[in-house]
Amino acid sequence: MEASSPRVNFSLLSKYRGQTVRCIGRVLNTTKTDATLETCDRGQVTVHLEPDTTLLPFSNVEVVGRVTNELSIKEYVTYDINDNFDIDFYNSLVKLSQNYPNLFS
Repeated sequence: MEASSPRVNFSLLSKYRGQTVRCIGRVLNTTKTDATLETCDRGQVTVHLEPDTTLLPFSNVEVVGRVTNELSIKEYVTYDINDNFDIDFYNSLVKLSQNYPNLFS
């Protein structure tokens, strides 16, 4: 895993194929191997989970992982995020961070 990773939403995934990213969203559904995450810009991305990961539907999480060629994310680690998290404000931050990568790395 790289030392720093850009924060992304669904619309930015294609820019980061093969790279490690951070993506915050709400878990829509989950199986033993995959989860569907609604990203902060209301897109949906498949997250390929590590074998020991358990996610609860409708919880907010931050996924750190590698963007695949198919624009899914191969999870390295996932963090729980407070349910009161302002997802719209975070999406604004993600967009802003693209203009100032040195400040947000």
